[in-house]
Amino acid sequence: MSSIAVVADMHGNLSAFEAVLADARRRGASEIWCGGDLVGKGPRGRAVVELAREACDVVVRGNWDEVVAIPGTASWTAPEWYRDELGADALAWLGTLPFHHDSVVGGERVRLFHASADSVHHRVRAGMDDAAFDAMFMPTDALGDVGAAGLVIYADLHQQFVDERRGRRLANTGSAGNDLAGDPSAAYLWLEGTDAGARIELLRVDYDVEAEIEVARALRIPFLQHWVTELETGVYQRRV
Repeated sequence: MSSIAVVADMHGNLSAFEAVLADARRRGASEIWCGGDLVGKGPRGRAVVELAREACDVVVRGNWDEVVAIPGTASWTAPEWYRDELGADALAWLGTLPFHHDSVVGGERVRLFHASADSVHHRVRAGMDDAAFDAMFMPTDALGDVGAAGLVIYADLHQQFVDERRGRRLANTGSAGNDLAGDPSAAYLWLEGTDAGARIELLRVDYDVEAEIEVARALRIPFLQHWVTELETGVYQRRV
């Protein structure tokens, strides 16, 4: 049976991404899936992209990936610093990432996308009402011609959870590089195929936060103090 590590929202945090990959390999992961937002916010987007291209079997695009690679696709813009740091090759690759990935795990159809079934920019928060929950499983223009999935995995919120209603499950990976649930460790999701279907486990792994902060300081990234505080506390810092 397959054992899949699902990692997302690294946001240029190479130390956290490396720690998650090491933990997943130690656990015997047969595949690595990435739920997007490899870049933006943190200092080492290009290195994260290079590692994802080498280590991940599946990568779908996130909202930061899209905005950095293809400016003008959303109502907000990312500082040019991130495009300069990535370089042309990484930007081109980010611009080709698919919207979603479907697979069968333990006899169950599993779907991965970044934020919602409609868009990488449409945020669906934990505790959503039944209509918003059901919409995460419905076909959309963004998904194309897809079948029904019993398990949907997404990212974007930087907060892990599993929500089960009426026989379907919605799971959030949390953030490997910038978790904002009050815990500064790196979060990811473990997906295992069993005879009874797909089993989910929410995991965390410690990494060298201070080493990553020192890189950010040395490179003088945009919104540096916001990034430092978020990594130290795991609490969102509003950018004004």
